[in-house]
Amino acid sequence: MTRSPPPDDSPARLPADGRRAIDGALDEALAACAALAPALAGLQPDADPADARRALVRLAPLLQAAQLAASRLAALDAAAAPPDVGVDALTGLADAAALAAACTVLAVQFPDAPLMLLAVDVDHLGHVNHAWSSATGDAVLAAVAGILRAQSRPQDVLARVGEGRFVVALGGPVSTTRALLVAERLRAAVEGHAWATMGDGLKVTASIGVVARPPGEALEEALDRAGAALQECKRGGRNQVRSRA
Repeated sequence: MTRSPPPDDSPARLPADGRRAIDGALDEALAACAALAPALAGLQPDADPADARRALVRLAPLLQAAQLAASRLAALDAAAAPPDVGVDALTGLADAAALAAACTVLAVQFPDAPLMLLAVDVDHLGHVNHAWSSATGDAVLAAVAGILRAQSRPQDVLARVGEGRFVVALGGPVSTTRALLVAERLRAAVEGHAWATMGDGLKVTASIGVVARPPGEALEEALDRAGAALQECKRGGRNQVRSRA
C-alpha cells in the first residue's frame, strides 16, 4: 500500500500490492462463476424435477460465493481508482478521500483483522501561525509529513485530513500494543525534530490518538473515536499518546 496515491490512478500505476489484490479477486470471481456452470446445466426446462431440485440446492451456495467474490472485486476496483481521490497539495500525502479508499482496500485484504488508526494532531498550530507566520505553519506541516514518512512502513497509509491533523493507517494486522509503540515513536520523532531551524525558539509537539477499527465499523466512527482520544491528550497537557476503545 502506498503512503500517498500517484497522480495517475490508472491500473498501470497502481501499487504492486493493489494490483495483486485485484488480480487475485478477479481470479476468485471467475472461478466462482465457472463453478456455477454444472449446477445451471441441471436447470434445463426438460430436466427431471428431482434433478432440478438437487441442482437448485447445489446452486444456492455457489451463487453466494460468486456474489461475494464479485463484491470483493468491485470494492477493490472502486477503491483503486475512485474519481475523487487526490493528494494533499501542501504535504504530498493522501487526502481524506484517498484515505477512505485505501482503508477500503485494507478492509478487503484483511477482512478479519481490525485496522489500527493513528490520528496525529499538531499541538498549538494556531500559535505557530500567529507568533511566527502562516508560512512557518505550512513549513511545520510539511516537516511533520516528512517525519511520518520517515517513521512509517511502505504498506502504511499516510493522510492529511485537516488543518493540523494527520492519520496513519497501519497496513496489515497490527496489535494495539504495537500501534501504541508506533504512535510513541512518532510523537518522540516530532518532538525531537530540529524545529529551531525554522524559527527562533520554535518548538513543535504532537498529540496522537490510537484506535482499532473493527471489521464492519464505518471509518468516520473510528476517526471520531480517535478524535476523542486526541481530546484526552489535550486535556492531559498535549504531547502524548492516548487510545480509545
